[in-house]
Amino acid sequence: MIPPAVRRCLGLALAAVCAVVLRAADAEGPVPFDLDLHMRGARVYERQCAPCHGRNGRGDGDWASDVAVKPRNFARGLFKFRSTPPGKLPTAADLRRTVRTGMSGTMMPAFTKLTDGEVDAVLAYVRSFSKRWADPAAYAAPVPLPAAPPAWFGAGPLQDAAARRGAALFAVHCATCHGPAGRGDGPAAAGLRDAWDRPIAPANLAAAHFKSGDAPTDLFRTVAVGLDGTPMAGFLPALGTEALWDLLAFIRTLAPVSPGR
Repeated sequence: MIPPAVRRCLGLALAAVCAVVLRAADAEGPVPFDLDLHMRGARVYERQCAPCHGRNGRGDGDWASDVAVKPRNFARGLFKFRSTPPGKLPTAADLRRTVRTGMSGTMMPAFTKLTDGEVDAVLAYVRSFSKRWADPAAYAAPVPLPAAPPAWFGAGPLQDAAARRGAALFAVHCATCHGPAGRGDGPAAAGLRDAWDRPIAPANLAAAHFKSGDAPTDLFRTVAVGLDGTPMAGFLPALGTEALWDLLAFIRTLAPVSPGR
């Protein structure tokens, strides 16, 4: 028979383990180092990621020098595509989404053939490149975002009216960088720099695909929270949800409609 004091210690230990597992799953705080996961991730990273991102994750792989959109430097711990507030680390779901869907217009492909275990392992390895992942202050819960666009979004008189309102918002908040037709050629575009002091071009919103995904909710997320490491700020605090959908209704008119867009 296990003495009560021992049972109590075991119960506390089990509760601690559960807390660690939950924290690891939601990725909204530092997670314990797992050597086996780290080593499995290193093998996936060497095969799939190092040619672009470099062996030390600094975005300086053999294939990086000849591309216009440079691979992410993981050592800074700055990530463009997140659902978290500006300046905060992405969630595990954010990272998985980028790995699984890739980034249109860049060298980053969609890694659809990796198993879920391989994705989790390589993400654990990527987190080892920056000390930010060990800082609790670098984490935050995702920003509450809509799960679907409004019922009117896509077509019809309500869509048309929203696009007209959105055109006025675009002229004020976006055209300086993205240009009046959204082609990334605004008057400020030539002088934009990223966090590494490299020239960075605004997205061409008239292209067939968006880097962060073609679904309306993908674009909403990007415009709402911004892109860390770039001049692109998040506009949800300034505009609010309804005006942001108006803005996206206008952006939708700038290019041929892609599947899901």
